[in-house]
Amino acid sequence: MDVATQRVRLWNALFRFLKKSKGGLLEHMLLWFVESKRPIKVNRMSDYVMDSAFNYLNDNKVRLRYRPLRLLVDSGAYTAARRNLSLDPCRIIEIQERLGADIVIPLDYPFMPNMDLFEMRKRLLKTIENTRLWSEVMSPKIEIMPVVHAIGKKELLKTVRTLAEICGNSKYMGIGTIIDTTSDLRGFLGDRQPRRTLIDSLITSMEVIKEYGFGVHVTGFGSSPLTLHLAIYLGVDSTDSSGYRRKAAYGKIILPHTGERYVGSGKAKFGVVKPSPSEIEYLRSRCGCPICRRDPYLLWRDWRARALHNEWVIKATRNIGLRLREEGLDIYEHYLDRLFANSWLGYLWRYAKTRIKYTNIYRC
Repeated sequence: MDVATQRVRLWNALFRFLKKSKGGLLEHMLLWFVESKRPIKVNRMSDYVMDSAFNYLNDNKVRLRYRPLRLLVDSGAYTAARRNLSLDPCRIIEIQERLGADIVIPLDYPFMPNMDLFEMRKRLLKTIENTRLWSEVMSPKIEIMPVVHAIGKKELLKTVRTLAEICGNSKYMGIGTIIDTTSDLRGFLGDRQPRRTLIDSLITSMEVIKEYGFGVHVTGFGSSPLTLHLAIYLGVDSTDSSGYRRKAAYGKIILPHTGERYVGSGKAKFGVVKPSPSEIEYLRSRCGCPICRRDPYLLWRDWRARALHNEWVIKATRNIGLRLREEGLDIYEHYLDRLFANSWLGYLWRYAKTRIKYTNIYRC
């Protein structure tokens, strides 16, 4: 029996266990699926959805084209910073309110590569200033999620305390760029590859933020099953996933326990690992996603079908992770040891497991 077949069987066994388990799922980690004004699907009444005000900047009539259960609207600050664009805070507030957001992220100013410390601290103060503006003018029906940027532990403590004073009624606080040195930005920006310094900054930030009674939102950790499991294990309270649709656009599908597989048109030049015969058989006869139940070969023809498949895998991964975490940390660790055994992210999992044993993060 090949490794792929073994992993698929393990996934199926876990999923059957999940369906037979008594009691509801833990809701301590929210998973927001990123959408836009051209949504993957219109009916999102059972989903937490994240959108960006940046997508609607040029719209005369700002309106939502899908129906979410709850809506988190980001400002689009990171996209604007990457494109060297300046955003008008009043326009961002207007869009967020018109979209009917339940939670909004104020216009922040993330640190970018090659910035000096003076510029970073200036952006940090502008982020706090905008958070104060949001708290003063935003509708009281809309919750504000402040975002923390900081250089070093001392500045982190000061910034979290200031944001807590401004947004004392908020439930969540987002982790922005929190670093010790400017070289650590590689763990947040640019190549986007996870590093040990990223795990360090996440754990340190979460300890501080949770001490002030806030849940922690970490951007992007829901984009793959492995990073999602890391988020659940670390105790992240909220994360989002854009990877389910981004991977689909590049011709990739997510397979449980085996990673990404390429089913596109053959034009991709990187990450081209095609599904094995046993994996194709799994899609054809055992995958529970709505696409594969209807016609798995749609995955080869339609990027939206791939996105829906990927979304289903991410949701199932979250459910299994939360259930195993509820069963006990040792049980979850044993499962993740096997899951990360043959992954290039294995070193990050081993480091995170070691680091978590020396923190108070689970007691916050």
